[in-house]
Amino acid sequence: MSDAQYSSFLEQMDSYLDWGERYVCVMDVSLCSMLTVTQRYMHAEWIHRNEARLSQQLLGLASIMTSAHMRLSRSLLTYLKPMPVPCATVPDMDAALRYVAGRLAGEGLIASAERLRHRFGLRIRQAG
Repeated sequence: MSDAQYSSFLEQMDSYLDWGERYVCVMDVSLCSMLTVTQRYMHAEWIHRNEARLSQQLLGLASIMTSAHMRLSRSLLTYLKPMPVPCATVPDMDAALRYVAGRLAGEGLIASAERLRHRFGLRIRQAG
């Protein structure tokens, strides 16, 4: 992804925050390449600029990452500027959806969590 494309991605993320609603996010970055140094700094600056809105609106972020290189890149981003919201790195979409459904439920948005579970056919795992 070029720096210009990454800038466009961050602008799209700004537009989600502009809605002013609370939300969860699933990002499948399993096929993405590692961010460039410039993109890592763009990302850190974006988080810094939007920290208050993120902490108020983004209830949780699940990133699908299968590559060790991507996990390393995430570690570098977190080192530069930690996310102000709960985040999870997960291996697949099922785990990502379970995580964000749990975040919705944890924030008291039970109906939203149930809609997500129903829409994607997720079952609540029982202990035992």
